[in-house]
Amino acid sequence: MSTSTRLSLPAAPARPPARTERPPRPRPAGPSVRAAWAWENRKASNRWYWATLAALCALGMAGGWSQYTSFRAEFETQGATWLAVWSQATLLPTMLFIPMLVGALTAQTAAGEHQGRNWQRMNANRLQGAMIAGKLLHMAQTALLTALVLLGEFIVTGLLLGFDPAELGPYAARLVPIALSVLAIEVFVAWLGVVMTSFASVMTTVLVATVAGCAATLIVPAVSALYPLSLMTAACAPRDPGSIDSMGSIALTSAIAAAWVLAWTIALRRAASRVS
Repeated sequence: MSTSTRLSLPAAPARPPARTERPPRPRPAGPSVRAAWAWENRKASNRWYWATLAALCALGMAGGWSQYTSFRAEFETQGATWLAVWSQATLLPTMLFIPMLVGALTAQTAAGEHQGRNWQRMNANRLQGAMIAGKLLHMAQTALLTALVLLGEFIVTGLLLGFDPAELGPYAARLVPIALSVLAIEVFVAWLGVVMTSFASVMTTVLVATVAGCAATLIVPAVSALYPLSLMTAACAPRDPGSIDSMGSIALTSAIAAAWVLAWTIALRRAASRVS
């Protein structure tokens, strides 16, 4: 009787399960300056600003129109066309009306930030840098459009009076210092809006500073070119018509305005980081 033996092969050692590599964790996206800019555009309640700006610029243009038509023969003898309207049309709006209007718009936004405790939330999440960058972009956009409204109404006024559009070059070049001077006012008031919590206190300060700028423009024009609340008048040069086409004057005013923008931006960043 034979017995059959079954040969059993040794079992192969079990392989450990293959390691599945975990995908790297996505890094949290940093604060988006573009999103902050878009948010500033959405939340800004500024329709009243553009309507008021258009009306105030039109008021200034009406003054320039009236002066030119009243003394048309004298101006034509001197060869003054665009310049005759520009000097009268831009003096009062840039000395008083537009700085106050720009201040009111910026102060309104700043008061809203305090009411919603937005600075505290942004600081807690370390997003104040993006918030400030978004604000600066929005203010630069507003400054450029403000300068374009002023220049656009001036061009329309001159064309209606029959002026030659080929002579508009120096006034178009003034767009740069005008926009920068408006931006300097905006950043100054934005800084005020961080260190002061109420709309009334900010606007009181803006009013006093604007009146001081008017006095400087009338009494010491050389000093007014360095003062942030009278920079817009210096940018338009209505009290110095001989320098309207001076590229040196345009460059100097632009540089002064840009320096003020930088200084107030630094002050704004420091003030915002201390809000608690």
